[in-house]
Amino acid sequence: MSFKASDQAVYQLFNRNCYQMPRNQRRYVWTRRNWQELLDDILLVENGTEKTHFIGSIVLYCEKDRENGISHYTIIDGQQRITTLTIILSSIAFWLKCYDAENEFNGTKQYIIAVDDSSNSHVMVSSDYHMSLERILHAIISQPKEVITKRTINSFVDENILSKNDNSIVNAFKYYLNAISNAIADSCLSPIELLVKIRDIIINKFLYVSVIATSEEDACTVFEILNARGSVLEDHELLKNFIMRGIKPEGSVDQAKTIWAEMESDLRGNLGRFVKHYATHKYRTEQDGLSDYKVIELANKGKDTHDLLYDLKQKSKYYCRLVAPVLLGEDQNCTPVEYKVFSFFKKRRQEQIRPVLLSLIHLREQGVLSEEKYENTLLFLYDFFVCYNIIGQENSNKITNIIYSKASQLEEHYTEGTLSELVDSLCSKLPSHESFLSAFSLIGWSHHGGIYDDDRDKDRAQIVLEVLERHQSASGDCGSFTIEHIYDDNESHENGKIGNLLPLEESLNKRCNGKTFEQKLAIYSESSFALTRNFSARYSTGNQAFSIDSRARFMADEIYKEILQFKPEEAKKRVGSDSKRAAKTSREEKPKTISDIVVSGKKPQIHPENAFQETQLSLFDD
Repeated sequence: MSFKASDQAVYQLFNRNCYQMPRNQRRYVWTRRNWQELLDDILLVENGTEKTHFIGSIVLYCEKDRENGISHYTIIDGQQRITTLTIILSSIAFWLKCYDAENEFNGTKQYIIAVDDSSNSHVMVSSDYHMSLERILHAIISQPKEVITKRTINSFVDENILSKNDNSIVNAFKYYLNAISNAIADSCLSPIELLVKIRDIIINKFLYVSVIATSEEDACTVFEILNARGSVLEDHELLKNFIMRGIKPEGSVDQAKTIWAEMESDLRGNLGRFVKHYATHKYRTEQDGLSDYKVIELANKGKDTHDLLYDLKQKSKYYCRLVAPVLLGEDQNCTPVEYKVFSFFKKRRQEQIRPVLLSLIHLREQGVLSEEKYENTLLFLYDFFVCYNIIGQENSNKITNIIYSKASQLEEHYTEGTLSELVDSLCSKLPSHESFLSAFSLIGWSHHGGIYDDDRDKDRAQIVLEVLERHQSASGDCGSFTIEHIYDDNESHENGKIGNLLPLEESLNKRCNGKTFEQKLAIYSESSFALTRNFSARYSTGNQAFSIDSRARFMADEIYKEILQFKPEEAKKRVGSDSKRAAKTSREEKPKTISDIVVSGKKPQIHPENAFQETQLSLFDD
């Protein structure tokens, strides 16, 4: 590795040099807190508290050394600081122009615009991602004072915005233009004296360590070493650097940059979570203490980076189903069963199961898992979490090792027994039968005050009734329902218990108001819910007395045994005809694989109607 490092003042940073942000660098993300910190650092030197101020190391890769008098660098580490310093110096130049300080303005301009040996001007700091940066700099330098002063600060900046991606850049300009204006108003110095003093502090009193790598490979290595402490760049940003380093642009086509940008757009702020769950889904087998980036990097060292990028892109589309499931409309991305399960996990923030879900989706898309086995397994996972977390109140962290060991096994080494091993491993974590019965007896809901009047109580009761209905129904389906209290809902704690609850259509529920137990049984017999009809049939004969606690125990036994007895390869179809009809209306039906098309000898029919908080960083976070 070859590079040189030296202590320098900022004036050497902005001395006939041009800086470009590399493709793998993240966008400008500093916020008001960071801008204020840097301004406070300037004031510490201005009032004599500090003689100089150190802003850290800046790592550069020299692409072209002294070409026509200008050196060209790629910023490896220091983008946030270099960009912010440029914005401050430009804001100073702005006000110098407004105060008719032509000489001082030109003296400041040299730190913003580099002039080569042919008298051509170049903006020193530019970014392909933040196009508004260069446009605002040009406006400050080139627009006459008479034009600038007719505008407000906000209107001047806003009329030079080129992209919605530039909000942080735009807000930084507005912040410093206003902050410097306020400083002028509060200072005993003249405006020009204060502006020159601030400029000279930045240029001469701000120090940094310049690290210049002599090759792109060394630059990227230094970049990773400096960020290995984990507080600077996130794993997905390091992964982006790894991808960009491994896939070079071909002519004017930058495939890696385009695909990565599409992933960022599709995931809408979930890229970090995706990379975390992707690492477990694809590579982890245990909690090894390695960062998600390092796990991925080690697994792909020496391999074609294209394969990694294409796999990331494919899995990111699967991940969109998990973080933003959509059942209907042009953005539809799920079947009814997927929507049910993925929405359930999303609502309850059960993110740790996502690596397994990624593996299952991929196995289905490859045709390794049949639609029936795939959907049965999704519903098992749904039911398991109902028993384990919602009823049993168990901590989800206790199944982390199972997720780590089984997700990548499903993805990379699937066999017929792998799925059963996942099911058995999860079932082994369920509470004991007696503990489960005890936890189940605490479920209930009531309109009246007491221990069952919380919305979370209602949610738990609805989920339990839905699971029971799905297992008892011939169609394996359960539509929306209201909660019916068999014995009237009142202030009695007893009548709020789960053993006294049934799913019922709203219209039938209203008819039950004021009715006796026997009269309600007749109404229950009209219900479309198997759980409710079965209850009516059991007690209509008069041969069996109804007991809330006895029924609760019976319900708990039924759920517990169903989960323990589930086998993916033997389970009955749990997706009802209603769901199938919904799938036909919400998603185009066509063979999943080419093999399906060849075997069927038919072309798939195409129907015309079917034809993602600001990041808070410290001063040295780059």
